[in-house]
Amino acid sequence: MRLVRIRNRYLFNSNNPNGNHVYAVYYDRRTKQNRAVALTHLYNKDPKRFEQVRRGNIMVTCFRSLKLPTGVQNYYYTKNIYGKNINLKDKDIVKVSKHYIPKRQSDIIKRFAYKDYNK
Repeated sequence: MRLVRIRNRYLFNSNNPNGNHVYAVYYDRRTKQNRAVALTHLYNKDPKRFEQVRRGNIMVTCFRSLKLPTGVQNYYYTKNIYGKNINLKDKDIVKVSKHYIPKRQSDIIKRFAYKDYNK
């Protein structure tokens, strides 16, 4: 599992198509697809985000390369806006760091993000 920045226009229609978000991406061997787990930063006290944490929709964790508290959403993307599988070599995807997320932390994230956003 790696941390990558993906432009908004690649995964969904947005008011800011050139903006980007950070995702945790891994390859699922069973479905043979890349899965991008949505992440959100929790360094600002946003009542909406903390309500989602309280309800269980967001899990709070820290990544070594981001050095900030990060919220892991309970869903993932498997396809881009055109219906094709996510390709890590696309021009709209940039790796945040050359390090991988530790296996124990990535297993926890995989178990938490169980909903497919595209379905």
